[in-house]
Amino acid sequence: MGSTLRDVSPVGASRFERPFNPPREVRIARSNTTSAAASPTTPISAATNFSKFSRHTAADSVFSNQTMETEATSAPSVASDDAAVSITARSVSKADDHHVTPEDWFARFHSDDDIGITVSDECPDRATLAAVHDIPIYNAENRAMPFGSLYDPSTATHQRQLIIFVRHFYCGACQAYLQALTQSISMREYFSIPIPTSIIVIGCGQADLIPHYKTFTNCPFPMFADPSRQLFKRLGMNVSFNIGRDRPEYMKDISPAAWAGGQVKTIKGSLTDPDGIRKRDVIRGGNPFQIGGEFLFEDGKAVWCHRMKNYRNHAEIKVLRRLLELDEE
Repeated sequence: MGSTLRDVSPVGASRFERPFNPPREVRIARSNTTSAAASPTTPISAATNFSKFSRHTAADSVFSNQTMETEATSAPSVASDDAAVSITARSVSKADDHHVTPEDWFARFHSDDDIGITVSDECPDRATLAAVHDIPIYNAENRAMPFGSLYDPSTATHQRQLIIFVRHFYCGACQAYLQALTQSISMREYFSIPIPTSIIVIGCGQADLIPHYKTFTNCPFPMFADPSRQLFKRLGMNVSFNIGRDRPEYMKDISPAAWAGGQVKTIKGSLTDPDGIRKRDVIRGGNPFQIGGEFLFEDGKAVWCHRMKNYRNHAEIKVLRRLLELDEE
């Protein structure tokens, strides 16, 4: 890769970037502060609230570069000389240059009472989005298009995109998820989302199975396929053998036995349907161990994401409704 300069998140290095080392003068300023804990109203407390609900740290995304530099000034301090005070002032001034913070962004749709509900996993940074931009995805007619065209402001249909990555095309849990999403967000609500948003579904099976998947789920949103699973891998979605201990709300009426039985029934029913799948299609639905997630893009940047931890771990529908600002509480 070239030597193009780009921002690096001062929150710390993600798995996509080199570690961030703060300037020496900032480290000096920090060494001159007391060990007293920050008060609940200081900026460091807010940053802590954001991070403690996620296993990841914010990367180079719309979540901005405030945490590390404000950390040096947020706790009560007793500077030993005027130089430390000057350094502190410069740190605050530099932090003010970054106008979008996690708290600012999430403040649009959550209160302190439910701060955990829409907390994000680590978002893909600019380098990652550049790397995945040209990975091909396929529509139901098996026509290829670059993944980046879905969210690039120059080609995207709307200002914002909610992209849902599902498991294999026969997964009963993902089918239940899309059915719940379709029932929860009517077309009337969809077109009344305050910030115009496209909802898009991407699976890991073969593209010619998309029409059957639409039949299984009754989902009206655009669907694409990434049979190579390159998007899944590069965006941090893993394979798993974990069914998940907790039953999600979108499967509250479906037991594990009914879930497994439903998948078999769906496949058998489609095999006997003249317009359904063929026997060879059973193994073309995608890797059965691949798990997915949800990514929210705005103006070409990833601003929120959730990666599944097991087979039944999609972000709950109420979370998506809050993110899309369809619900205020």
